[in-house]
Amino acid sequence: MKDDDKIIEHRIDMIIKQFSGKVDIEDGEMIPEVAIKGQSGYLYCFSPIKNRLIRIHRGTKAYVLKDANEKGITLIYTFSGRILEIEDKELIFTGFD
Repeated sequence: MKDDDKIIEHRIDMIIKQFSGKVDIEDGEMIPEVAIKGQSGYLYCFSPIKNRLIRIHRGTKAYVLKDANEKGITLIYTFSGRILEIEDKELIFTGFD
């Protein structure tokens, strides 16, 4: 497995623990939340799992799985369970709401 894949796998495990409320000190730092900019309307993002564009509501909360690449694309995991690629400029850091 590539290093990026291991990092993403660890981050997904941590997100699941955060959702369930079972985070331990030895798990490391918690992953802060982000939100998709805007309060209404939709945005189309690429889903690498489904290999197509997915419509998503603006204002949706998510976690960053992989930081922005050289093209400014960030991999996120939404609260609705979707893994999507989105432009970094479309995200707002919201911390730990």
